[in-house]
Amino acid sequence: VICASAREALMVLEAGLHERRVAGTGSNSVSSRSHGFFCVEVKKRSRSARGEAGQWRGSALTIVDLAGSERARDARTQGATLAEAGKINESLMYLGQCLQMQSELGNSTKPNLVPYRQCKLTELLFSNSFPSTSSGSSHAPRPQRATMIVAADPVGDFNATSQILRYSALAREITVPRIPSITATVFGQPQRSVSGNSGSYQGSQHDERATMERAAMEIARLSEEMDMLRAEVVAEREGREEAEARLVSAEERAMEIEAVVREEMYGEMEERFETELKRWKARWEEEKERGGEHLDRKVEVLVRGMGMEGEGKENHEGMEEMEEENRALRAMVVRLQREVGGGSPTKRTGESRDVLGHLAAQTSPVKGRVRKLGGRKWDFAAGEEGDEI
Repeated sequence: VICASAREALMVLEAGLHERRVAGTGSNSVSSRSHGFFCVEVKKRSRSARGEAGQWRGSALTIVDLAGSERARDARTQGATLAEAGKINESLMYLGQCLQMQSELGNSTKPNLVPYRQCKLTELLFSNSFPSTSSGSSHAPRPQRATMIVAADPVGDFNATSQILRYSALAREITVPRIPSITATVFGQPQRSVSGNSGSYQGSQHDERATMERAAMEIARLSEEMDMLRAEVVAEREGREEAEARLVSAEERAMEIEAVVREEMYGEMEERFETELKRWKARWEEEKERGGEHLDRKVEVLVRGMGMEGEGKENHEGMEEMEEENRALRAMVVRLQREVGGGSPTKRTGESRDVLGHLAAQTSPVKGRVRKLGGRKWDFAAGEEGDEI
């Protein structure tokens, strides 16, 4: 970003700090979750006495704010934060390895390459900080300088403080190899032969110390990995326990829902049963009433039939009495006709009328129950015959 003034540069810095991610952990409430790089490059172009523009020259200042290393056991991180802590610790481990190898280059006659490109942090820090030593004669004309500022807490964690001091000790031992001059090249060989024994003794001590440092760094790396694995195991255990708790809660909830559904179904079935029972009771009462009415009609018809049968019997008895009475009257008529057979026709006719009136005036024991009958032909025929006799 090109800035025309210091204010614009500060605004760019604030924007970068705003984009930097910060999260709270068990050991630090505002722990940085990434490294911060701020590079300032100043360009200058001089002019000659004639006013002609010369070449551009410049210098660069790179400020790096490294994220602190945290033990997963103390930070109690998990998930994405735990993965970020692992990446931060890994990049710091590579930084220590590069510092170690760079410190060994000052006392080593063999050209070794520092593995800067193992991670982005070491690549940005060491790519231009030191001259290349891939060959004995190729050196950068103006190598850059690097300064490490360490903040140690005297009452903090011993392991973290010792690791920080170890990095600072490695940074202090780094020396930039000087470009050998022609005189040193010509006269350097006898001097090395004279001080060969002392140099070998110092080299052996340095090798032992370097080996111990590498071993300590490897131990620190393994301990960090072990802490990360322990934290992952704890996170997995907590996740499993949480999943089991959720499962138990889900089962209890399912049982509660099942109980509620059963209660609702029971209530609904009870209501339907009561409704059906009432309906069947009403239907039964209706059928009962219909059956009673039907029986009443049958009884009425039976009673009517029995009454008609009694009237028929009474009529039959009345007919028999009437027939007996008719027979008695016929006999009386015949007798009277015989008695008056010897008189005059006119007188006999009057006497016969008196007898008939007397018979009509007589009351019958079946009067009111027998139908009125008309004149019978055989009665008139008998009268005529009597008259003729």
